[in-house]
Amino acid sequence: MSFPFIEHVAWLHSAGAEWAARARWRGAPVWRARSAGDPLTACAELLEQVPRGPVRFLDRATLLLGFPHVHYLMLPWQTGLYSSDDWQGFAEATFSQQAGLDLPAWQVQLADGAFGQQRLAVATPRDLLYDLRDLFKLHHLPLVTCEPLLTAVARRYWRHLPDDCVLAVPEAEGLSCLYRQHGVLDQVCAIPTQPDSALNDNLFTAGLLVERAALPLRVVANTPTDERLGPLHPWLEEPSV
Repeated sequence: MSFPFIEHVAWLHSAGAEWAARARWRGAPVWRARSAGDPLTACAELLEQVPRGPVRFLDRATLLLGFPHVHYLMLPWQTGLYSSDDWQGFAEATFSQQAGLDLPAWQVQLADGAFGQQRLAVATPRDLLYDLRDLFKLHHLPLVTCEPLLTAVARRYWRHLPDDCVLAVPEAEGLSCLYRQHGVLDQVCAIPTQPDSALNDNLFTAGLLVERAALPLRVVANTPTDERLGPLHPWLEEPSV
């Protein structure tokens, strides 16, 4: 790759990391690689291999955090919360009570929400975020985006979803779901799964946990499957044989 600007997309999951990179011009080939093991170590190994542009500081990276690196929950609307600080405190308290998180060790963020509607909150380990930022800084690769896989997928495919459905993102050892009803986000769930378990069985378990009836299914995965919308990211899609 001789083009001076190269974009990178990395996905961290329970079993390691997967990477894709492409020069920033239409039709450029996509470089792909994966590394198994501890996700941070896998990411470090891939950073030693990735192609770089002649002007390295112009390269850009997006990092997607998959299961189990993110916790999710829906916050019910609260009439007594007026400021962003009020909502932040409510989100942190809810994570502490419902998920048992040690708050100083977790970074909690909230998605924007319309007046009167529930809000999505996510929590990621601070140590992991700090280590990843230091790692990318060490390799002089600007990390412009680091976000939960589920929210990135939802943003990419939201306008392609029916008003009532469950958006499922299966990974090697986890399943993350967003439940949409009447065109708005209604519930979220992320559960551990066995590597060879059936998606329908895991969806049934997730639905029981969040008390949601079966809805039309849409799946986002890098390999072909029933009701598939597309890959986690276009560059991460498994090449067809």
